[in-house]
Parts: sequence; structure tokens; C-alpha cells
Amino acid sequence: MNKEEKLLWKKIANFRFDDPTEDYGFAVKLSYENNWTIKFTEDAIIEYKKFMFLAAISNNIVSPSHIIDIVWHLHLTFSDSYQKFCNFLGKNIKHIPSTGKSSERKTLKNAVDFTSKQYEKYFDEKNELIWKVKSFEDVIQTNKTSSFLSKLSATDIILAGVLLFIPSIYLWKPILMKIPNPEFLYIAMGAFIVCMVLVDILINASVKEAFKSLIEKNQYIKELKADEAFILANNSLDSLVINKLNNLFENDHLEVSEENEKSLKLRKKEKTNDHYENVILSYIEESPDDSLKVLLTEVTHKPLLKKLSNISETIKNKVLKSKEVIEYKITVSVIFFIIYSFLGARLVLGLSREKPVTYLVFLIIGILLVSYMYLKDIYTKKFRQKFLPVIDNYNLETDRYLLGDITNEQVILATGLTALMINNSLRQKEKKSYWSNTTDSWSTCSSCSTHSCSSCSSCSSCSSCSSCGGCGGD
Repeated sequence: MNKEEKLLWKKIANFRFDDPTEDYGFAVKLSYENNWTIKFTEDAIIEYKKFMFLAAISNNIVSPSHIIDIVWHLHLTFSDSYQKFCNFLGKNIKHIPSTGKSSERKTLKNAVDFTSKQYEKYFDEKNELIWKVKSFEDVIQTNKTSSFLSKLSATDIILAGVLLFIPSIYLWKPILMKIPNPEFLYIAMGAFIVCMVLVDILINASVKEAFKSLIEKNQYIKELKADEAFILANNSLDSLVINKLNNLFENDHLEVSEENEKSLKLRKKEKTNDHYENVILSYIEESPDDSLKVLLTEVTHKPLLKKLSNISETIKNKVLKSKEVIEYKITVSVIFFIIYSFLGARLVLGLSREKPVTYLVFLIIGILLVSYMYLKDIYTKKFRQKFLPVIDNYNLETDRYLLGDITNEQVILATGLTALMINNSLRQKEKKSYWSNTTDSWSTCSSCSTHSCSSCSSCSSCSSCSSCGGCGGD
């Protein structure tokens, strides 16, 4: 670069597209509408500035990448900012979209080649990802499984299990006919416990391997900001907002309103260095009478915070579609099919032989409920357990609450503490806790001690369980 070009690039590099304190400014809108992380958004803007510099100093047509074109399109909608930017460039840069005609292909290719040569001439380092990918999702690289397995849905797996259940009855029959009633219940419960332990080990291993692969292959995952990492692991915007509220209380920016102890008011009007805290302060200033519940609802729907959830979902969906998770899911499904077919076959055989099956039905319902409660949020829990420590190993910039979340989950305590403090007014200097203990009474079958065969096999010497339900066997 000559002296004039260096001066021009310095102006462009320092140019701000909007007020950085705005709730929905240029960078926030760009990130929100495209599900980009903060770092990816920053890099895309830098590459856009470099591209516009090349457009300003070149007499030939220059061609942007897909990502840079997205930034350019949005900047055009900020007309005042774009016009000011062009004034900085000393040239009115017009956006001429391609029509896709075959006659334009050669012109476009020449523009792409010229842009690449000019870039190498004026800039040392090129962000290859910004110039190659079409979306942030393309940036997130994971190990891919076969197309057949990747297309399998939960419905497909359940349907396959239903179709395989009938032949499994005949496979289990020789074994089940040899197992008497009391022993079957113990065997079934023991097998289920072993099954759950094995499933937990497999899911734990799958998430660990998937995240290890994710971190090793993706620079932008390593460079997640503290708040982005928190939402990815915690999946709760409410928790993030409450932690920000804690910080604001501790730094004397907020206090409980004297008129209404369920609402907050500002003690200081100056902004903080945290963009998310400033969103909260702006909302409280505009709506001082709103309760904490309303504040949480409104603030978490702000684009600045909503984009954190969108990014989190994008990354999680990529992980869930990775080779490690999908293949382990198939293995887990097979394990559950074995235990469910074992119990289901016993039930069918018991009903076909007109044997009592009440206990067996209760056992099956209990196992189904336990399985559902375990599986419904297991991946969220594993994300929380595995992701944050891995990110921390890469020296992610973290603040106090994020470090607490990694080490001993103090964020949960902070959440509860904040709600308690607000509801009971922070003006109290002494806090008292009142605890009441209640004793649950449990009733047992006293007749088991005196009647040898009047109730069930678990409390008598009779092995058939026929008088109180049974479990489908002899």
C-alpha cells in the first residue's frame, strides 16, 4: 500500500456502522438474522471492509463472497451509514447483483480472479472461511455418518421396533417359559438397571467424542464468547439475565423499588461495559413498574439475547447429527429394544395363557416412565457436563458466573438467590430462613408376617402371585 492507500484503509478499518450500545444495531441484526456467532460476525465485517477497500481503489469489477454479500446487502439498508461509508471511500460503490445468465459467467470468473489477486497484493492474511462458506452452519464441521443413518428419525426407529417385536416374541419364548414368576421380576428390574447404566455410559461417550471433534475442527467454536458458551451449555436465557441482574445489583446499578418491591429501579444511569446488562438497564428505565417476571419475558425476547439461543440451537443440531451421536443413538435404541421386547414378550405370553399380569403391567409402565424421564433431556445435561470444561481448556474468556457454572454450578444458586432477594426486598440487611420438617408416614402390609400365601410372592412363601396380580408366568 502507498501512503494514501494506508490512510484510506485506516479510515475504513476504524469506521463504525452503528452505535455499539444500540439494542438492535448493525452487528446485532447481522448476527441475529443469520445465526452467526459474535466472532464470526466481527470477522465477516472486517472482510467486508477489506472488500470495499478493494472496490474503492480498483477500476475493475470486484466480486464478494456469499458471506460478504450478506453483509453488503444489510449495510445497504442502513442508508445513512452506507452513504457515510461511501464518502469515506471517496467512491459511490453500487451493488450490481448477478442475473445468473450464462453470458455473465466469464465476467464473474474474471472478477473473482481479479479480487483474489488484489486481496493477496494488499492484505497479508485472508479469512478463508468467510470467502468460502455460504452460512455459519457450513463452518461447523463434524464427522458425518452415512446418508441412511443421518435420515433416520425417532419415528423410524420406533416403527422398526414395533415391526421387530412380533418375531422377538418367538425368540424370547423358550427363555421366558423357564423363568418362574418371582424370579422374573427380579431379573427384569436387574436387567433394566444394567441397561440404564450402559445407556448412560454410551450417551456420555457419544457427546464427549462429538464435542471433542467439534472443538478440534472448528476455530469459531473455540472462540465463542462467555455468554454464547453459557447459553449453549445452560440453554436458559432466563438464567443469563438473572446473572446479569446479580452483577448490576452488586455494582449498585439497581435497587428494589420502594413503591413496589416486585419491581426494580435504577441507582445509576451510566452504562456498563456489558452489552446485555445495558439492554436490561434500558428496559428498566423505560418500564420501571414491570415485575421481574415481565422483565425476564421481555428482555429474553430482545434480538440481542434471542440470537444466543439461535446460535446455540444451530451448534447443537450439528452435534446431534454428527457421526458419533447418531451411531451411539442406534446402539442405545437396540439396547432399549432388547429390554422392552423382553418385557413385552412376557406380557403377551402371559395374556395368551390367561395368566395374571398386574405386577408385570405396573413394572412395564414404571420402566417406560423412568426411561422417558431419563431420555427427554439427557443430551442437554450431557452438553452442560461436557461442553463447558472443554471450552475452558482453550482459555475461553470467561467471567465470574461462567467459571462458577464450570466448577460447581453456582449459577443455579445465583439464580435462586436473585429471585429470593427480589421477592423479599433487597433492603433487608439480615436474612432469616425458616425451615419446617415434615415426616412422611409409610404403610406396609402387616398381614405378610402372619399369612404365608395370602398376598404376593414378595411377602409370602407362595410363588405364583396369582391372588394379587402376577407377572405372566407359572
